[in-house]
Amino acid sequence: MDMLIDHVFPETAKQKARLPARLIAEAEARNLAQATIDAVLSVLPSDLSSAGAFFDEMTGLWRYEFGVPYQLGTGLIWGTHMWLPIRELLDCLLNLNRCVPLEKRGSYLRILADPEKHPQTLVEMAPVTRIGSEMALDFEVSGHGNGNRTVDWLIRSTDGRTVLCDVKRRTKDFLIQFERIGDSPEAPEPDHDPALLFRSLEHKFVANEPDTILQGAWIFTDIMQNGPRLQAAFECLDASKVHFAVFGDWASDAHVISRRWEDAQFLRELFGIVESSRFVFSPATSQNP
Repeated sequence: MDMLIDHVFPETAKQKARLPARLIAEAEARNLAQATIDAVLSVLPSDLSSAGAFFDEMTGLWRYEFGVPYQLGTGLIWGTHMWLPIRELLDCLLNLNRCVPLEKRGSYLRILADPEKHPQTLVEMAPVTRIGSEMALDFEVSGHGNGNRTVDWLIRSTDGRTVLCDVKRRTKDFLIQFERIGDSPEAPEPDHDPALLFRSLEHKFVANEPDTILQGAWIFTDIMQNGPRLQAAFECLDASKVHFAVFGDWASDAHVISRRWEDAQFLRELFGIVESSRFVFSPATSQNP
C-alpha cells in the first residue's frame, strides 16, 4: 500500500492497514455493538473507504491519510490535518448517526469526502460527543441569522433553554505562526490577531437574550492563544449576538469564554467538558498583553 506518508515521514509509518479495518478495530476496542459498527461502516464515504491508515510511531495513534497540505506562499506545509486520528473519524460517524436526521446526512457526507474540506467538516460533529440523549438536537439550522446563513447545531436543554453553536476550524493563525518561526530554532509566542478567530461569527446570529437562546461558537485552532488578547477580541463582538466561545477539540477539556460566569458553567455541564489551560497561555511579558 503506497501512501504519501511513506514519502514525507516514512519513519513514522511502519505499520499500515486499510481505513475500514482500523475503524472496526477502534470500535471493537470500545466494545461497541456489532449493529453500531455496521451503521458506522454504512455511512463511510467510498473515497474514505479506500484511504490508508498507519500507526504513528511518534504519538502512538492510528491515523488515516486523507487531506491536502496547507499552502503558504509557494510552499506546502505537511501536517496532522492530513493524517487525522482514526478515533476522531469514528466519533464523527457515531455522532452523525446518533444526532443528525437521515435527510441531512447526505450533504454532510459529500463534503466530508472532499479532501480539501475534510478537516473542517469532520470537526462539526465534535461538540455533541458528550451531549446526553435527553437533549433535543438539530443540525444545520436556518432562520437564526442574517439571510440564508445556517448554524451548525441547535440544542434544546432539558430546562427549555436553547443553545445555538456554530463550529469553526481556524487555520490562519497557524499559518501566520508558521511563517514567523521560519528557520528559528525556538518558536516565538503566537502574535497573531485573535479577532481572526471570530471573523464572520456575528453575522451568523440575530440578537437574542442569553437566558432564552444562548449562542456562540466552538472553535478549533492549531495553536495556543494569548489569553488576554483573546478575551479582549471576544469582548469587542456584539454582546447581543455572540454570548460565548468554546476553544476545544474532541477531548473533554476545553476553554470557555462567556459574557457571564453562569453561562460558562452551564456550557461546561451541557457539553460535558472541564475547563482547561491547554488552549490559552499568559504572555511572558507585560509588554506583550
